[in-house]
Amino acid sequence: MKCADDNALAGSNGNPSAEPGSAGVLRIDTDLAIVSLDETAGGLLGEAPETLLGKRIGDVIDMANLGNLMRGGISFSNQVIKAKTGSIVCDYVPIIDDDRIVGGALSLIRLLPDDLTNSTDELGEILRSTNSFLNFDHDGIIVVDRKGVVVLVNQSFAKLFDTTPQAMIGKHIRQAYTTTSQPSRMPMVMETGKPEIGVAHYLNGKQVYASIFPLIKEGRVIGCVGKILFSDIREITLIANRLQAAEPRKQQRLTSGAEIHFKYDINSIVGQSKKIVELKETLQRVALKTSNILLRGESGTGKELFAHAIHSASNRRYAPFVSMNCAAIPEHLLESELFGYVEGAFTGAKKGGQLGRFEQAHTGTIFLDEIGDMPLYMQAKMLRLLQERELTPLGSTVSRSVDVRVVAATNSNLEQQVKEGKFREDLYYRLNVVTFAIPPLRERREDIPLLISSFISKFNSEFGTDVQGLDDDAWDIISRYDWPGNIRELRNVIESAFNVVVGPLIRREHLPDQLCRLFPREGVESARVAASGAEEFIRASLGQKDISRIIDDFEKLLIHEAIELSHGNKVHAAHLLGISRQGLYKKLHKHAGEDGCPN
Repeated sequence: MKCADDNALAGSNGNPSAEPGSAGVLRIDTDLAIVSLDETAGGLLGEAPETLLGKRIGDVIDMANLGNLMRGGISFSNQVIKAKTGSIVCDYVPIIDDDRIVGGALSLIRLLPDDLTNSTDELGEILRSTNSFLNFDHDGIIVVDRKGVVVLVNQSFAKLFDTTPQAMIGKHIRQAYTTTSQPSRMPMVMETGKPEIGVAHYLNGKQVYASIFPLIKEGRVIGCVGKILFSDIREITLIANRLQAAEPRKQQRLTSGAEIHFKYDINSIVGQSKKIVELKETLQRVALKTSNILLRGESGTGKELFAHAIHSASNRRYAPFVSMNCAAIPEHLLESELFGYVEGAFTGAKKGGQLGRFEQAHTGTIFLDEIGDMPLYMQAKMLRLLQERELTPLGSTVSRSVDVRVVAATNSNLEQQVKEGKFREDLYYRLNVVTFAIPPLRERREDIPLLISSFISKFNSEFGTDVQGLDDDAWDIISRYDWPGNIRELRNVIESAFNVVVGPLIRREHLPDQLCRLFPREGVESARVAASGAEEFIRASLGQKDISRIIDDFEKLLIHEAIELSHGNKVHAAHLLGISRQGLYKKLHKHAGEDGCPN
């Protein structure tokens, strides 16, 4: 197992203000959970070490974007994090076993006095936002402070020098470049304050193309970023050839008006619940890879929104994003829609033929919604496309190569469909490389206020209104409802209310009637029911049945009324009765076949 050297773990790292051995060290696993720490670390964080074990580092310390760097195995030094005890200077190095990142060591060097916090953290402020324009997984990246000391470097860059990030971190840039005769131009860029873009460099005997940008704050240069654009001169020729091959298809896309770009990004995914935050973090990591992705979730959970966000966060973001619902296209048209056709392929075929959705998405992303509804004969053709990266348009004998990332979505149980022979097992494994399980709204209720706020802002702009929010009665209904239609249903309810709202607040009477009937006002509808139906039932039963039979029949009556009021929705009926859905089904089974009990 490899890690940093002892000095780096001890926190000295060439830093004169840190006493050797005075740093506190936390061992972090791949999920950024604390697996071990010493007394010094606990003291700097203001908590006993045993109370911190198992907690995620982000729940204990405000890491800003440093957490994303840690997940990517990026080494950094002399960065400032925020704890409840104050601002702490820290270093981080990944722990690697068999060329695989298995965790990392976070060294807490010292607490900063309040008067030094802002000035010391000025580089960290920019550094923590660098993932907005840097791809740490693939690009070779190095960042130095104003003195030329390396404060961040990733594995891609270190490989150019046949070394590791740990060996470069904390060193002056001239000491870090030990295997090349050409000195770094980063000090020169910091002196002039002018970036150098796409300049050829010779690093460790390799010709690379790189860009160097000064980091500027309030008119002062406080550091510098170096980014490798091409680590192999052959990459430029390869890309040029690909662009040339793609040009005819691009012209045909432009002519047909079929070139589509993403409409949403990761910031369009509204929510701060634990599940959504974890999904967004995973999305950012997975999007930069090339694997196919399967989105799973109930109808209305926002699967297409996630597909757009994946595309926008990927290296294909400037290429087309093409979407198609497999269930919305008639089966006899599906092949021509997906793979296109040539002139004369069938009666009525367009002159010159037409590109299919896959070729329209060439070099980009295709989103296939409701993939579980794709017929079996098309699944076989899909499998060949995914395996061979080529397709044959309808009516043609010539195959065409395509470079497309597939993001598929379904609300079906594909595993069950595979067992029943309705979905090909080999295609299932081709699509199910990376899976995102998008939670239903009832499992992320804490996001409902944020979603409603987003919808109110949108509809205020669209309708020219000034709605401020919901009153208490409306909130009570919204918060108690289970939202089987998920975010789509919530959006429709708010839009419906906007059409009838008067004044600054959405009230109970502005919500759809079927929603209000599920949650009657206490003491009004409930009292009316009790005074009529219940009293009449009891009087008719007394003297005719024993008490156990009366209770049994009254339970059947309650179940019948709840299901009728819920228009057959068992989830809503169970909610009205104050029991679980499983409990309702048990009672239905108990009363099955008896008069007056619904089935």
